[in-house]
Amino acid sequence: MMKNKQRQLTNPNQSDPSLFLKLCGFWAAIFAPAMIVIIAFIIPFGDVMTRSYILKLMGMPAVKLFLFLMISLPIWYGLYRVLAVLHYFNLYPHREKLLTYGLALAWTLHAGYILFMS
Repeated sequence: MMKNKQRQLTNPNQSDPSLFLKLCGFWAAIFAPAMIVIIAFIIPFGDVMTRSYILKLMGMPAVKLFLFLMISLPIWYGLYRVLAVLHYFNLYPHREKLLTYGLALAWTLHAGYILFMS
């Protein structure tokens, strides 16, 4: 009896997220709050030496790669979750995956261009 109710509650068309989307969610959950604290509290209340040190760090390739991941991975996971919420409310836009993943790809390419090309 209980197994039948559980089977009715789950959506058979819903697939588990891929390993990439799980990585994006993990990254957003672990690193995003730390970056918010750094950007919101440490940088504005720091002295001139702190700001100049941060500007020096921005020239390093490892820092640029970290910022690229910090920008792009939460975008991918967030748009995946937006698509899941739309499905929860039975809203199915036309070309939904093309729109959400295309938008995430466009933002990722834009972040890469800003960080690495300029």
